Amino acid sequence: MAAWTFHAPGNLQDFRDPKNWHAAMTSETRDIVTLLVASVLQKNPDDVTAADIDKERGNLAYVDPTVDAVPAGAETVAIQPWSGFPRAVERRAPWAEYPPTADDASGNFRAVEHLGEEDFREGVFVDRDDNMLHLPVRDRQDEYLEWAARRDGQGRIIKLIFVAEGYDYFATLFREDEQRVLELYKEFTGVSTLKVDDLRAPKGIYRRLRNGTLREVVKPGDFNPRNRHNINPGIVHLSQRANSLSAEVNLAGVSAIGRKKVSGALLDGQDAEELLCCNEGGDPNRNSDPLISQQAYAQVLGKYRYTLADPIGLYIAGVAEAGLLLPDNRTRVPREWWRATRGSGLWSSTSRVLRLELEVPAAEKLTISDLRVAGNPVTHSGQLAELLSVHLFVTRWKRSQDSIGPVVACTGTCCRRGNQLYGSDGTCGQGDQLAFPGLVGAPQPAASNAGMAKKPARLMTR
Repeated sequence: MAAWTFHAPGNLQDFRDPKNWHAAMTSETRDIVTLLVASVLQKNPDDVTAADIDKERGNLAYVDPTVDAVPAGAETVAIQPWSGFPRAVERRAPWAEYPPTADDASGNFRAVEHLGEEDFREGVFVDRDDNMLHLPVRDRQDEYLEWAARRDGQGRIIKLIFVAEGYDYFATLFREDEQRVLELYKEFTGVSTLKVDDLRAPKGIYRRLRNGTLREVVKPGDFNPRNRHNINPGIVHLSQRANSLSAEVNLAGVSAIGRKKVSGALLDGQDAEELLCCNEGGDPNRNSDPLISQQAYAQVLGKYRYTLADPIGLYIAGVAEAGLLLPDNRTRVPREWWRATRGSGLWSSTSRVLRLELEVPAAEKLTISDLRVAGNPVTHSGQLAELLSVHLFVTRWKRSQDSIGPVVACTGTCCRRGNQLYGSDGTCGQGDQLAFPGLVGAPQPAASNAGMAKKPARLMTR
């Protein structure tokens, strides 16, 4: 076994026993290796044996660093950052329910603030006694960045908080140290009367599908990542279903293998959406998923081996500070008004910021609503979200042999409906178009929209 320790995102010190976080990330990493070996051997992951893994792991681009030592000469690099404002929201514009206004012509800034359950496409939430639960979250903020605004009595924005911490980090911490999670909630919501049970799902959370099937979301007694205190009055961590740290690990892993089209030609990865539709690693309508997949795949084609850099995390990469000006519409907002309260390194290329707050000092006698973005006053928090980007890091090194490792067939493709893509086996709904021919076998005859099976694009996220 290699001498490797997974540290908490941003090197946070929340865990009393850091070995517990290490164990959680070790499990995630080994699951990815198992999935990749299953792809190579064309097996069900449950049927992959330890002998299979020992035989194949050395050929994979993705490395479990707890087993195979990372070479001394390996380099850690940040992948290209992506915009924190959801592309899926932009692709659905213009929003009929949000008529054009002077400060939001497309409706995007109002649409992105929606609270609901759109991150689960089917069914309703219930507990183990089949009581229906209402658990809305920031369901359209799906770029591993979510935010909340605090306003004064006149509706002016006085503080903006952005977070990039996965809810599964808090769930893991809750299992070890409920009091530490409670402390963080009290600190970031300002609600001193909170109790541990306010953050728990006492009877579990399940998603009841239309056919009556129950899918477990949270075990009874575990942390409830969709608890209302993370929505109002504060924001502590990410809440949208796809915004988990495990989703990042899965996506970086599933992309770590060569892919070929039906013709046998190697997929070059130049089209990030095509690649994601091929490997079914995430949602092609996001900024984040196609880019993460493409950057991971570039390591494969570049004949690198790699692992997600320690500490594994999704981080706020930076702020396009030239886009936010004082009321004179000329002077940049001072950097000191931005404060990283979890993580560090905001104004560097190696930023590992997890929580970022913007607040105008009281002495300035201004609010955030007095500031300017693109010449306009800040009326919607999404105007600031457009200025933020997110990134992650990989540690890589060149292969010792002139090879990209195993190559497997694409497992899916996508159809296009308007500006949006959805995952498919090659069958598209009536009136929709196959976006990327040649990834899988010839499409079947078009079905009607009413009868079309809507295959979720985000296959690997949890």
